[in-house]
Amino acid sequence: MLLPRILSAIVMAVLFILAVFVLPASSFILAMAGVVLLAGWEWARLSGVTHQVGRLLFALLVGGICFTVLQAHYQYRVLYVSPILWGLALYWVIRYPDELVWRHTLSRLLFGCCVLVTTWSALVVLKQSDGFVVWVLLLMGLIWGADTGAYFAGRAFGKRKLARFVSPGKSWEGVVGGLLLTQLGVVVFSIFSDFTVMQWLVLAVVALITSSVSVLGDLTESLFKRHEALKDSSHLIPGHGGVMDRLDSLVAAAPIYVLMLSLSGWL
Repeated sequence: MLLPRILSAIVMAVLFILAVFVLPASSFILAMAGVVLLAGWEWARLSGVTHQVGRLLFALLVGGICFTVLQAHYQYRVLYVSPILWGLALYWVIRYPDELVWRHTLSRLLFGCCVLVTTWSALVVLKQSDGFVVWVLLLMGLIWGADTGAYFAGRAFGKRKLARFVSPGKSWEGVVGGLLLTQLGVVVFSIFSDFTVMQWLVLAVVALITSSVSVLGDLTESLFKRHEALKDSSHLIPGHGGVMDRLDSLVAAAPIYVLMLSLSGWL
């Protein structure tokens, strides 16, 4: 399994570099729509849809809504739904396994549709900004930093469980380690960007919230997988599981991140 995992990681890295540095806006939007369609197919599986036709129809529905949002130029407006979505997800995670609403297939499908549409919309807004490359690399750095810091801090110091019934392997110490690493990255970024103290403070808040929400995205997918007794969202990526297994943090972090950057006047 190691070789397929390494090869898949190389392919994903190359595709990411091409998407960020090479693709024009129109091609980038189409490429991200393709990723969202795959994620939609997997989300239907996480929601308890057993038939392939039903999963395909849900993916097409998500794609159709994304197209409609783009045509209506509502890609920025839909981002305001994100705080509500992830506030609801936080409630589900805290209340698991007592909360019952999310267990209904329709509830999970509706939630997933909103999550995927807002994620795609956030990437479109980001691509249409002047500083796309810088801001998207910072976004990925925050997500990867939170994950990497959490992994090593959790292994070294992890004692108190973050969400025992949802994801037993995660600890509060790990989360704190991840947040500290991202803040260190923000300091370095601010220095090289010649930011004022106020700009650094604003970006520190953006980074703190973005990194925290990325953890929530991971926990939310874990909750759905645990309910459906699934190890991975699918087997589309050899050695890595499915598309959602790689994007669970991004779908939570991206809309919140882009919304905060926009409200801060950077986009």
